[in-house]
Amino acid sequence: MELRILIAYVSGYGSTAEVAQEMGKHLTEGGISVTVSPLPHIDNLAQYDAVIIGGAIRYDRWMPVAREFVKKHESHLAKIPVAYFFNCLALARRTEETENKANQYAHQLMALTDQVKPLSIGRFAGVLDYTKMPFFLRMIFKVFGSIVGLQEGDYRDWQAIHQWTKDVEVQFVEVLKEN
Repeated sequence: MELRILIAYVSGYGSTAEVAQEMGKHLTEGGISVTVSPLPHIDNLAQYDAVIIGGAIRYDRWMPVAREFVKKHESHLAKIPVAYFFNCLALARRTEETENKANQYAHQLMALTDQVKPLSIGRFAGVLDYTKMPFFLRMIFKVFGSIVGLQEGDYRDWQAIHQWTKDVEVQFVEVLKEN
């Protein structure tokens, strides 16, 4: 049986989209059939055996489009293996405090619905690129960055992203074999 995985994502400034594309590339190289698509363009999940859903953390919450997608497709997602991932700048610096914050975000995602229980939640740092932000938000982030010592840059750990993707693939295969 050929495994068909959907990687659905919402991305504000492109970082989460790049992570989703890289996950898709990594899975495809392993012989998996993968569709990578922005969330607003997906309405039928019947053709997929498993789904990975990703979005950035904004204002301490997963982006609304991702939350709404899970709730809208709850009955179908409850029947297949699902994993979530998020990018957030809080993880640019790995401290006990930021790990606790990431755990809070993961807990919020686990509690999105009663029916959908993701097998895994990937937690990745994001990108701070002022050129992609509207002026007002750019000013807020510059002030915030100077206070916490966060410089503009790409904080994603591609090795961790690849490893998580491989681990999720193994989990998907195991669950599907059981069913």
